[in-house]
Amino acid sequence: MNNSLYDVIIIGAGPSGTSCAYNIKRLKPDAKVLVVDKASFPRYKPCGGGVSPEVANYLDFSLEPAVDYKCNQVVMVANGKEIETDKHELWMVRREVFDNYLLEKAKSIGVEFIANCEVKDIVNQNENSASVITEGRKFTGKIIVLAEGGRGKLAKKLGMLSSSTVLAAMEYEHYTSNLDGKLYIDFDYNSSGYAWNFPKSDGLSLGIGGHIKGKEKGNVGLPKKLASYVSQFDVSQFEKSNLHGHPIQLFSGKSRLVCGKIVLIGEIAGCVDPLTAEGIRPAIKSGYLAAQSIASYLRTDKQKCLDDYNLMFYEQIGSDFQRARFVSFLLNQYMHKLLPILSTERAINAFMDVFSGKSSYKAKINLKRAFKFCLRVIF
Repeated sequence: MNNSLYDVIIIGAGPSGTSCAYNIKRLKPDAKVLVVDKASFPRYKPCGGGVSPEVANYLDFSLEPAVDYKCNQVVMVANGKEIETDKHELWMVRREVFDNYLLEKAKSIGVEFIANCEVKDIVNQNENSASVITEGRKFTGKIIVLAEGGRGKLAKKLGMLSSSTVLAAMEYEHYTSNLDGKLYIDFDYNSSGYAWNFPKSDGLSLGIGGHIKGKEKGNVGLPKKLASYVSQFDVSQFEKSNLHGHPIQLFSGKSRLVCGKIVLIGEIAGCVDPLTAEGIRPAIKSGYLAAQSIASYLRTDKQKCLDDYNLMFYEQIGSDFQRARFVSFLLNQYMHKLLPILSTERAINAFMDVFSGKSSYKAKINLKRAFKFCLRVIF
């Protein structure tokens, strides 16, 4: 079994992994960085594909070539009422294009990449390094970054995965030229989530998501709900090859993201908005923050530099998501009572201010006032 030595080994070539790899090389050009992924690229990835333009703040190159469509017309549907706004631009991406574009950018500045390389285990952890075991190969890195996505097993195996809130999602790719260019968010089709229609240049990404709660696990009823929802967009039956179900691991509170020389980023670190289920922007941001800590560690050899990522993540991502988590809980528990009040143009513009990256939950939600308001409404 061959053994190769790297400064950083990143497991997973999604947006968090490749943005982390790129930024490490940008901040410390002599770092030896390896990215491995069990898939070959480009590859399809189930995802609505909505991205905030604010994501450009975490990379020093243009993302325009990887953007499939730009949308500024958003329609929110609740209680049979449609509210439309055109004040926010969102980018729509096809993940097979977007993810591959980020990977190629990382490779262009010296990041090594191995496809079809599934990691079986991480062993020999000590204060200086750890080893990654794949089929017939072994790689040793000073730092191992897990960017394996919500379905990854390594973080759990290492005891780094805390309890999580899981959203069950089902998506259908509808290829058509009959497009109105609008993004739809619809709360009338699911009591514990929402349905969506994200426009692309060549079709629609139609989907629905709902929280998995105890006894409901495996019985969320998404196929029927999705079939009902998509019928309004001239979809009479599904082509099975374009229908995809997948779990989404939402942010579930503060957790440990650094353990010795192991670092978690992306969805496995809780980088999915618990209210909107947006994942691409926070994943890239987490990769950017981790890259800063890793580059500092490689320059100084001080563990504190690596550990600082925990604090940076919570201050710049987690604390904002705590507010989103609070609102998500209230909506899931009291959807029918709250939606009539929230179904206003002011509310949708506040929602889209956050989704588009113009603002934050901290700026929009005062927890004490929100809690008192909800008590009055609910009781």
